[in-house]
Amino acid sequence: MLQSDDVKDEDLPANTLELFSELDQVLAMIDAMKPIQDRSFEHEFEQYTEVLSRYQEQPHLLDPHLELLLSRLLGKIRQSESPAGERDAAFKYLYIISKVRTYKVLVKFMPHELSDLEFVLQLLSQQDPKEFANWETRYVLLLWMSILVLNPFHMSRLDAYATTPVNNCVVNHVNVPQASSKMERIFELCKLYASTNDTCSSMAAYLSAKYFVRADIKDLYLERFLDWVIEQHQADTLQVKFGQLAAVAAILKHGKREDLLPYADKLLQWIVACQYKDVNDFLKYKYYVKIVQRLGLVHMKPRIASWRYKRGTRSLATNLGQQSGATGNAAAVSGADDEAAGDGDEIVVPDAIEDVIEELLQALRSGGNDVRWSAAKGLGRVTNRLPKELADEVIGSVIDILNPLEPHEAWHGGCLALAELAKRGLLLPYRLRELVPLLMQALFYDEMKGYMSVGQHIRDAACYMCWAFARAYNPDDLKPFVQQISSGLLIVAVFDREINCRRAASAAFQESVGRLGNFPYGIEISTTTDFYSVGIRQSSYLNISDFIAQYEEYRQPLIDHLVQRKVGHWDSAIRELTAKALHKLTNRSPLYMAAVVMPQLLAKTDTIDVNARHGCVLAMGEITLALRQLELTSAAEGTVYLSNQRIAELNELIHTFLERCCYRGMSGELMKQCTANFIRNCSLAKLPVTEQCLGSWQTVIDMCLVSKTTQIREYAVDALAELCTAYYCESSRHTENELVINAYLKGADNDLEEHIRMGYLAALGVLPAFMLRPHLSAVLDNLVKHSLPPQVAHEEHENVQTYRWSEARKESVHALRKLVQTVGYEMSTGDSFGNRQHFNKVIECLLQGLDEYTLDNRGDIGAWVREAAMTALYEIITQCPKELLLPQHVHQTMVGFMQQAVEKIDRTRGLAGRLCCRLIHVQPAIPHVRDHERLLEIFPSDESSVLWLFADHTFPLFCELLALPAYSKRVMLGLSASIGQLTESLIKYASTALFQFMRSHVEMVPRLCAEIVQNFEAHLLNERVTYPMLSFLERIIASSTIDAVLHDKSNPFAEDIYRLLNLEVKGYKKLYKTASSISAFCQLVQVPRLSKRVLSKMSVFLGLQHVHVRKTAATKLYEALALHGDVTEIPEDNMDEILALLSETDWTLPLVEVRPLRNELCNLMGIKPPVSGASAAAVAKTSTVPDK
Repeated sequence: MLQSDDVKDEDLPANTLELFSELDQVLAMIDAMKPIQDRSFEHEFEQYTEVLSRYQEQPHLLDPHLELLLSRLLGKIRQSESPAGERDAAFKYLYIISKVRTYKVLVKFMPHELSDLEFVLQLLSQQDPKEFANWETRYVLLLWMSILVLNPFHMSRLDAYATTPVNNCVVNHVNVPQASSKMERIFELCKLYASTNDTCSSMAAYLSAKYFVRADIKDLYLERFLDWVIEQHQADTLQVKFGQLAAVAAILKHGKREDLLPYADKLLQWIVACQYKDVNDFLKYKYYVKIVQRLGLVHMKPRIASWRYKRGTRSLATNLGQQSGATGNAAAVSGADDEAAGDGDEIVVPDAIEDVIEELLQALRSGGNDVRWSAAKGLGRVTNRLPKELADEVIGSVIDILNPLEPHEAWHGGCLALAELAKRGLLLPYRLRELVPLLMQALFYDEMKGYMSVGQHIRDAACYMCWAFARAYNPDDLKPFVQQISSGLLIVAVFDREINCRRAASAAFQESVGRLGNFPYGIEISTTTDFYSVGIRQSSYLNISDFIAQYEEYRQPLIDHLVQRKVGHWDSAIRELTAKALHKLTNRSPLYMAAVVMPQLLAKTDTIDVNARHGCVLAMGEITLALRQLELTSAAEGTVYLSNQRIAELNELIHTFLERCCYRGMSGELMKQCTANFIRNCSLAKLPVTEQCLGSWQTVIDMCLVSKTTQIREYAVDALAELCTAYYCESSRHTENELVINAYLKGADNDLEEHIRMGYLAALGVLPAFMLRPHLSAVLDNLVKHSLPPQVAHEEHENVQTYRWSEARKESVHALRKLVQTVGYEMSTGDSFGNRQHFNKVIECLLQGLDEYTLDNRGDIGAWVREAAMTALYEIITQCPKELLLPQHVHQTMVGFMQQAVEKIDRTRGLAGRLCCRLIHVQPAIPHVRDHERLLEIFPSDESSVLWLFADHTFPLFCELLALPAYSKRVMLGLSASIGQLTESLIKYASTALFQFMRSHVEMVPRLCAEIVQNFEAHLLNERVTYPMLSFLERIIASSTIDAVLHDKSNPFAEDIYRLLNLEVKGYKKLYKTASSISAFCQLVQVPRLSKRVLSKMSVFLGLQHVHVRKTAATKLYEALALHGDVTEIPEDNMDEILALLSETDWTLPLVEVRPLRNELCNLMGIKPPVSGASAAAVAKTSTVPDK
């Protein structure tokens, strides 16, 4: 089959297996099998299950090896001296094979020697039905027993050849004397396991079906078993045993009619009296339906209705070759009526059949899907044995179900039943005239039910009906309905909302093309609407529908369906796709669209259904655009599709909506969205408009710009851009244009709601150049003002409440970028960005945007602004005249990108890395890039060769920049932010890359350490930088990469860090910052010249009020002294006592108890204990550090 362009051969399923390649592996697993008590059993069993589960889709590949697998497993089961639990393990392994290959196939490979009967019976007798851990053992034993009871010998003879004497039988875990025969024991086991509501009950039902239908068993036990089940299930039974019902259903399925007929009436009275159909338990109802339908089959003699429809040839090759019906191959109903009439006198229909048919018809309305399926199949089987007159009444009753008053469950059941009847040839051709209209209703059934829609299952069943019709009828019989059925199936295949319905319709269409051969252009269409192509909804609506519409037979039905059913669909996504599909179909049938469809859509805009109004407005905009484009392309021919009247109606549409207040409330949100889209399309089409129309359009756009919904604002901005370009370019509109710009500038200054400012800023960004140039300075100043980060904005103009409006600042940056693109860089005029003053203002604003780090409850929302600023800087620098670029601007851009490329957010890091790589390799090259040759060596020319979102790929790359002094300071600032974070993977990759670089470039370490100090000092008390800086310092000092600098007395790095740490935590007001600084302080203990000052500082922390600070200080000081105590001035004899005091003291005690212990610790360390501020003031000369 040909595939669409979107789906190539390599995209098809590639996991098809050809043989059971893991046979040796599975056999090795079986040989090495452990008992279930073994610790390794669970892991090995999971591996075994995983291997076999690969063949769930192609289980037939196991067939050649099933005998070998079973012989290995059964060999372990038969071992009498096997370890405890190994036999249960073998049964678990065997069950997995049964699950993959199904028990009906597996049972054929099970051994069935008479010697195994006693063995299996003995094992079953030893099982405890309530032991849920080993249920697979009972399941497989019951399956094995089902083949053993089919032996051809009389069961009574087997007792005479018992191989091993057995004294007791454990039934329900109770010892019962075993004087009874094997027949009796099997009977009791069937009763026992049919009463368990677990997986074993279904296998007990299968065993019962095989056992009780034996010639030597049925007379002795069948009636007893059925009476027992009847006794267990009455109308007032609460605990229903589903296995017993399944056993009755299985016996009725496998037993002979003459054997079951004596019990049929009693069983029917019993099952109907149980009233299982009156409850919401669909499992009960399913078994109820199965039993009822099979009782109906027992009452009727097996026969094939002589009056049924005979198709004749079923050859696909013949149908495809002859393209016409089977003229001489089929005798549809020839002579059937006479034959049926003759047989009708001989057929005796019992009274019970009427009850059976009534129950099955009622079951078609059930709420359970399985129940309806079972009822439909049962109805087909029973009807096949009825005389024509009675069968005709049954078919009429099924058809009556398909009426608007019935619920959706009834429609589904009716469709399934009709499909089953058609498969069996029970729907005679004269019924088609009545059925096809109902089939069309079912194909498009979609009804709202509260906040959801029902109809998906009905449309799927209707496709099944079409499939059954294609297989059942001759082409000549369906010929009058071919157009309806083919169009309906194609409509569902391309326009249905649900993927399963589209695929079902595609399959039914392909079946019809192959079986009937009279669908117009069937081969061409079926190769396009295949299983994979219709799987993508957007492709179905926009591509496949356009392909089908090239054929005239299907063009109008496709359009009519969209207009009548999909334009007002409950799902807004479908309505939007419908409008786009109508745009494409307009090119196929412009006259029909203009003359028929447009008036229908205009008339529907008066409805109170907001979904229909929304869809109609969207569709009219798309159709108008397509018609106007066709008019422009055929202007030479003078073709006009939109009359003056139609244009006038389109002009009045939005004004009418405004007068009716259609833009208020929740429905108004939908209307704003579709109206903005309509205005955009009409503007693109350059539809002739009046001043009143322009005014109404501008009013709606202004309303949409201040909407809280982001999507509506985006639609409004797009519409405004096209509206201004198409209609505001007239010189007569100079005054109106000024009013618009002034209004938007004023709206951008709004400080009440963020979304209002965002809308106006976005609008300023899309205005055309002819509107912007006269007001360039005002617009530029406004956008720059609203792009500034919080700290700059606060100094200049912003209120405190706008601090966290990062989304508005992001929108302003986007608008600034679009403004530069729109106005351009003409050097000859001052009102463009060729003016260096304007250009520098934009660049400096965007560079400040790289420092936007606003935080709120959503996290680092400043990242939106930084990303927008990076995108804008990249576009401007690569597109502007190179003489406008200043060296400092280029350098600040490069280091800004590099810093962002090593910070904490993956998305921002990835964008910065890609843009930085592009800037380095862009042609023509950017001027003023420092160390450009080295950068070209570091970064690959193919940016796709690096996974920019993955830290392990990017950090080693950017750490190479630390070798370049021009960039290393800002890169180090970004690295300190990443390494000081809480994300474990980010810390791991960032620190590994940095430490590896520093170890391999030892000569650069002093310079890098100086840059760390400079960064710390420059951002002192800036918690965004200093919080991670504290953790970063602790990690880099602990890594031993800067030990040489720490111990170099001429290098002030250690003293500077100590000084800056003191300044950062001064006052100890911030608990988290104080606690974080302790680790960095303790790392400085290893510097001998600082150790005494650090210990004094730690003694202060040990006496602070915060319990958490005291505990952290004690823990970190203990670790530091344990590692580096030998480099301090602490007497070696006191070290053990100091460590014991730190670890054993409860530092959560009140301060009055803790401080004496702290002072004792100070004395042991050889430092003066801290004193309070009051005490310090009283002492004239003191060198102690005051407590806080």
